[in-house]
Amino acid sequence: MTDEQHDPEDEQRDSEDEQHDSDFENWAKKCKLNLNSPTTSQLYEYRMLTVQEYISRFRRGNIKAVLPNTAKSMTVEEALRQGKVEKVDIRKLMIQKRKKFQK
Repeated sequence: MTDEQHDPEDEQRDSEDEQHDSDFENWAKKCKLNLNSPTTSQLYEYRMLTVQEYISRFRRGNIKAVLPNTAKSMTVEEALRQGKVEKVDIRKLMIQKRKKFQK
């Protein structure tokens, strides 16, 4: 293929990548997250998991001690958009990898 010829599959992949990037950026802004953070990318990828599933997979177990029961069944996306559940900052629990969480 010469420089002037274009592969339609490449163009479609580029278009899909741009759409994904745009969706990700919009989502991160709505959830007030850092676009450049690897944690934000992970949260975006697993946003449909429940908070309990996400924390079990990717965060320390001691977070469960301060996690309100109502937040456990929420999706990651719902919890991030809500921010605080029963006066607990769910966003902070899901974003930061702190060793100690207190009620």
